Amino acid sequence: MSTSTGLSNIDVAGMTTDQSPFPSATRAGDFIFVSGQVSKDENKVLVGEGDIYAQTVQTLKNLEKVLAAYNLTLASVATTTVYINDAAMAGEYNRAWVDTFAGHRPSRATIVAPLLNDKLLVEVQATAWAGK
Repeated sequence: MSTSTGLSNIDVAGMTTDQSPFPSATRAGDFIFVSGQVSKDENKVLVGEGDIYAQTVQTLKNLEKVLAAYNLTLASVATTTVYINDAAMAGEYNRAWVDTFAGHRPSRATIVAPLLNDKLLVEVQATAWAGK
């Protein structure tokens, strides 16, 4: 959906719908702002309960799925804001991050905070560059 401001939203199947309170992502010019992704699969089933490595990998797969709707990949990610609910899990979260991004290193802020569902260990919000 486009607005008079030039912003457009997208809802990716299995991620959000037009009835969701937020879109999968919003495009503003050459930037794609991806809403927070968590470790639920397309059927809304939690992947990796209790395992931040598995949850981070699934969360980043979900991010990839949203980016693919714009013909982008993780290599297009410029910056991220990440929420983890336990600083003690940072080592495994970082390992999954490095394994999944495979050499690409977007800027990142990591915040330790409780998430809306206590079984979720990580949430990732991202901004990607869609310019030439």
